[in-house]
Amino acid sequence: MKSFKPTLLISAILPLSLSNTTFGSINQNTMLPSFPSTHMILDFDGTITTKDTISTLANIGLSSQKPNKNLDLSKSWDEVVSKYSQDYSEHIEHYEPVKEERRTLDEEITFQRNLKGVELRSFERVSNSGIFEGMSEREWENAGREAVRKGDVVARKGFNGFIELLEKSEILWDIVSVNFCDSFIRGVLLEVLGELGGNVRILANFPDDKGMLRGAKLEGDPDRRILATSDSKLLAMLDVLQPKDIVGESRAVYIGDSGTDIECLTEAGVLGIIMSDDGESSLMKTMRRVGWQVFHVGEIEDGKQESLRWARDFDEIRQSPLLKGIGQWQL
Repeated sequence: MKSFKPTLLISAILPLSLSNTTFGSINQNTMLPSFPSTHMILDFDGTITTKDTISTLANIGLSSQKPNKNLDLSKSWDEVVSKYSQDYSEHIEHYEPVKEERRTLDEEITFQRNLKGVELRSFERVSNSGIFEGMSEREWENAGREAVRKGDVVARKGFNGFIELLEKSEILWDIVSVNFCDSFIRGVLLEVLGELGGNVRILANFPDDKGMLRGAKLEGDPDRRILATSDSKLLAMLDVLQPKDIVGESRAVYIGDSGTDIECLTEAGVLGIIMSDDGESSLMKTMRRVGWQVFHVGEIEDGKQESLRWARDFDEIRQSPLLKGIGQWQL
């Protein structure tokens, strides 16, 4: 059974043809040597953290309701999980082409975007369950801090040192996530990084005071679309990037771990790095299936043309010869 990570997209945002053609001419046939960069975009769950935080968020929400209203919404949450799993399984069963027959990046992106209906229904169930009702931004931030202190959320190896180097090199970094709560992410970062976690821009969803899940705060987007499927994440990434970040000699770097990251990782002009514990994650297998070779960040592949890389942790990225020329780093 697929691990429960409910996400949705209220409406289709970008046409498929936009992916990999928006900026510049960098693609999987363009070699990316060491280069100066001005912007890093990071996913949160499974990238900055060692695992998804959905169960932690659910437990926080459930616990918050008991003292205030003497409510036990555990059964409501179990129903959310059960119905999501059923929806997802039925979608996979009827979707064509099946996984083994999807052999191109466009086919895989189309599959990711077609999960919209499944995710929409799941987000509605989460909102209607009431488990996040009445929680303030400060409470979510404190909950994120506490989750780190208790060991419920663990930052991936080398994250602190990686961010310290970005800051010292004056390299911008932002977070794009389909996580339920931007304030929770902020709390995690503040606990892990101290004051360095206070200034980064976080594009993620959030529950309002009634517990209804709302979309990230994107510039020029009054509809507040929920970040969920891969196209909405791409839109969010493009929202934080400046043209200078992905053209000329300066390029952006995106680090992610799952199917929702696939469009950001492969966008033209962006160096994609997949976070994977052993190089055999689901996304790694997907990229190979659709014809993308993915080399470890520590390899120097002279003559190789693939642009996608992978790493086990942030120490490996920081020490990578691929990024040796970034900013003022002395690796």
